[in-house]
Amino acid sequence: MTDGDGTDKQPLAGDCASAFLLLSRIPVTWYSFPDDRPPDFISSLWAFPLVGLVIGGSGGLVMLAGQLLTLPPVVAAVGGLAAMVMMSGAMHEDGLADMADGFGGGRDTESKIRIMHDSRIGSYGVLALILAVAMRIGLYISLLAAFSGMTLVMFMAAVQATARFQPVLQLSAFRVSPHASLAQLTGRPGATRLAASALLCLVPLAWLLGPVTAAVIALPGLAVGIYLGRLATRHVEGLTGDVMGATIILAEIIMLICWAALAGTLAA
Repeated sequence: MTDGDGTDKQPLAGDCASAFLLLSRIPVTWYSFPDDRPPDFISSLWAFPLVGLVIGGSGGLVMLAGQLLTLPPVVAAVGGLAAMVMMSGAMHEDGLADMADGFGGGRDTESKIRIMHDSRIGSYGVLALILAVAMRIGLYISLLAAFSGMTLVMFMAAVQATARFQPVLQLSAFRVSPHASLAQLTGRPGATRLAASALLCLVPLAWLLGPVTAAVIALPGLAVGIYLGRLATRHVEGLTGDVMGATIILAEIIMLICWAALAGTLAA
């Protein structure tokens, strides 16, 4: 198979392997890239939610194990979060901290980019991480009270997949910042890849919760992606890897907050 310019297309297995290489620390031993054909991360954009399904499902399994062992919910929640952070290499948390430091402490585009590229973490970044971790653990505890069995695992997988759709949506709507480093490996996904990516996350969510509930949860997550894309365009002239990583974390939190609010309303 070839692209429109006559070059060979990356196979679907290569797309999946590229997505896991970029978004996780999960070893990709099941696929070998040709020596003259490095990973094509633009081609792999559609598979980003697939990474979320695997990471979220694994975190859900750890939480389920804690639930079955009758561990305190906070222990199960922390265990699930720890598993997902290890599988992703904490890259999204690093992006959240860098974005908070840069946008919070920088005066202009140059200083914001310099701060975001600095390996040291500042007070804004520390606070952002503390708040994000605390909110996620609290929301996971609520999930443990509401779900059990494979429903818990599938819900975690669907939410994490939808969160990882946000960078694909952002790349379809906003340009990559000329100051970005890792984000330069990506680009516009195109309509077909965008649709495939959306189906990978939204179909499982709708199947599990029903289309109306899925929309109530997913749409605020999509709004977060668009808002942060506009914010990044204003602050640093476009998307960066840090911004897209932060979007994944914040979209997950917003979606879980919406689920918790909806669950509370229905229970009242």
